[in-house]
Amino acid sequence: MDSLKREIVGEVYRTLVLLGADNRLLGTIGSWGDGIPEKDVLSGLQAWNEATLAEIRERIGHYEKSSPHPVYSQAEARGTSARA
Repeated sequence: MDSLKREIVGEVYRTLVLLGADNRLLGTIGSWGDGIPEKDVLSGLQAWNEATLAEIRERIGHYEKSSPHPVYSQAEARGTSARA
């Protein structure tokens, strides 16, 4: 990896640390360019994203089910209505 790419990876890593990123995500980013094939780094990032998205959807679903307030549809959230 050339020095500019390594510097970019370092800054991305630093940015994620400052944002409080998960250690598994940091490990994947940190391994980029350290001998691990890029295909494996990409696969690791995709797996992390999928797992995190599933976790967030599950958490949101739980709150929606337990909320005493009705949940608005996506159309209502955008300010449009399916009734139109």
